[in-house]
Amino acid sequence: MRLSLLAALCLGALSLSGCVDPKQIRAEQRAEDQQKCSDFGYAPQTDGFAHCMMDLSQKRDYDQQRQQDREARLKELALRRSGDERYPVCNAASPDTHLDISGFWYGEGCRAR
Repeated sequence: MRLSLLAALCLGALSLSGCVDPKQIRAEQRAEDQQKCSDFGYAPQTDGFAHCMMDLSQKRDYDQQRQQDREARLKELALRRSGDERYPVCNAASPDTHLDISGFWYGEGCRAR
């Protein structure tokens, strides 16, 4: 019973995520970046175009790291608030919440348990 519940949850998560191939995402991002750099006036196969592509890639990496850091901070705060009745328990209906791999919700202004 427990295994079938876990399988159902995994299938539900996959259907929500859309099962997108990471290679496809990178190819789409690269095409968007190339278009942006062209729109900025850089010609392909030039140093300016290469620098533009590198800058866009570094910005994406920086933004992704900031988002991961923010989520880690929110998770830590929610865990630290566990048992503190001044904060509501995080759940799917709470604004800007995320589900941890271990099965608890965390987010801004709420507690894990």
